[in-house]
Amino acid sequence: MLIETEHLKLRPLVPADLDDYHTQIYSDPDVMTYIAGRMTRSRERTNDVLQFAIRHQQMYGYSLWAVVDRASNSFIGHCGLIHPNDLPDIELVCALGKSYQAQGIGPEAAVATLRYGFETAGLETIIGLAYPENIPSQRGMGKIGMTHLGTTDRFYNATLVCYQITRAGWQPTDAVYHLTTE
Repeated sequence: MLIETEHLKLRPLVPADLDDYHTQIYSDPDVMTYIAGRMTRSRERTNDVLQFAIRHQQMYGYSLWAVVDRASNSFIGHCGLIHPNDLPDIELVCALGKSYQAQGIGPEAAVATLRYGFETAGLETIIGLAYPENIPSQRGMGKIGMTHLGTTDRFYNATLVCYQITRAGWQPTDAVYHLTTE
């Protein structure tokens, strides 16, 4: 599976992504401020997340995906759909390396992920979660059409702001989206 948007490629994570994944996301304290656990992780722990993503992809057909810049082929971060805490809910997750934030990349990746979730995976409801002080993520979720539901403590042992979008409420855009399956 490969999704191409105007500026990005989204594809399943692979073991060879480990070093870039660790560098862009899990070893950066600023990025980790808004990710469950809120602390940097060892390379081994990053590998655990990577292996989780690979298993999740095999099991469900969606997961955390590598976000890659189309022009430079650089690894930027991850975006995708997961079952948080092994619950039936499906969460849209997006994390980008610090130098790629606040450039419109997150919403571009998120919209492509929602489209895949609704059109290809046939999902009915997708949620988004953020720490209350993570205003940029909350703005991003609103920007892509998600509705603010309030706060919840059901996930990640934290009080989080919850957003939701349903297939019925989702409005496809004319944004560049090309899906290739292998």
